[in-house]
Amino acid sequence: MPNFAPITEDQLDKIGPQIIPGTEKRKSPYTEGQTKDAGFAFRMEQALKKIEDIESSGFNPANFRDIMIDYLGGTGFDEKGQPVEGGVRQWAERMMLSSKFKQYERAKIDFASAQLRKETGAVINPSEMVWVDKTYFPKFMDDVATLQDYHGARRAATGAMRVGAGKAYDDVREAVDDFNEAFGTDTPVAAMTELRRRAQEDPKLAEKLRAMGLL
Repeated sequence: MPNFAPITEDQLDKIGPQIIPGTEKRKSPYTEGQTKDAGFAFRMEQALKKIEDIESSGFNPANFRDIMIDYLGGTGFDEKGQPVEGGVRQWAERMMLSSKFKQYERAKIDFASAQLRKETGAVINPSEMVWVDKTYFPKFMDDVATLQDYHGARRAATGAMRVGAGKAYDDVREAVDDFNEAFGTDTPVAAMTELRRRAQEDPKLAEKLRAMGLL
């Protein structure tokens, strides 16, 4: 029977902490910028799909009725680019706006905030949201050529963000797909909605999603 000599404290100090094989912390092959760009690109891509689906359905997001209701409701944005709700006027506005207009606006905000986060970080100036709106989205009475320019500009911006992310984009998409499979959500959009809901109650998840550019 072999003899085992006890290890002294001095020997332990020299050996250092031991890591069980297979549990090592894997160093990311991507830069922090690439990881965040991947999250932003994914958000922009999902928002873009929603935007194009709504436009392809024949809905005009710059129709006179919804534009006037939105204007009279006085919708504003907070420092994170999120719509500010409150007051009787805005409550009435939400009741009167068409469903597709509200869906389109939600996708616009997600597209814009994902792009601006790359440039500005966590805080987004409301004036920057206005700039994105003027650059990428239709206005009342725009002609066909201008609408096509908006379409091309949105795709170019999304493509550029994805190129900046490199292979990190594939990892983010895989993470969202894994969430779909684990929790039964049927689309990446549904997965993102659920992830964000859970992040409101889970600070660690929220921190992880922010690090990936998904919040």
